[in-house]
Amino acid sequence: MQIQETFTVDAPPATVWKFFEDIERVARCVPGVQSVDVLGPDRYKVLAAQKVGFISATFEMVTQIEGRDPLKSLALSSVGKSVKGAIGNLRSKERVDFEATPEGGTRVTLTSEMAVGGMLGALGHKAVASKSKEITEKFAAALQAELRAGGAGR
Repeated sequence: MQIQETFTVDAPPATVWKFFEDIERVARCVPGVQSVDVLGPDRYKVLAAQKVGFISATFEMVTQIEGRDPLKSLALSSVGKSVKGAIGNLRSKERVDFEATPEGGTRVTLTSEMAVGGMLGALGHKAVASKSKEITEKFAAALQAELRAGGAGR
């Protein structure tokens, strides 16, 4: 299934790009992420818990940065399985696009091609898409707060 979400932050693309270059800091803005461990250059182990409807699961994933077009886009892929809660697995490819707005901010577009198996996969596209929208809204608010606090330069 493909999911696409767009939001705008009040910071120029160079500032947002610099923030996204620090995957560990980006992960702290994602609801449900419990830990991020660096496995190597551009490779991370992520532990994240999510609840969709009445089903909850904690996933252990390996996320890899697949490509960068500085100030324009970032491509990632993730593969994981549940380690607690509902049995399932996931595989995804994400692309994050950055576009300057006329007001001096940045429009961020998150596009994800996702395959979810097991109990979470049985919930269907509508439930997963709804959860994705909720996570993106919370992520956008956390990112905006970090950028306002001067988080891009830390």
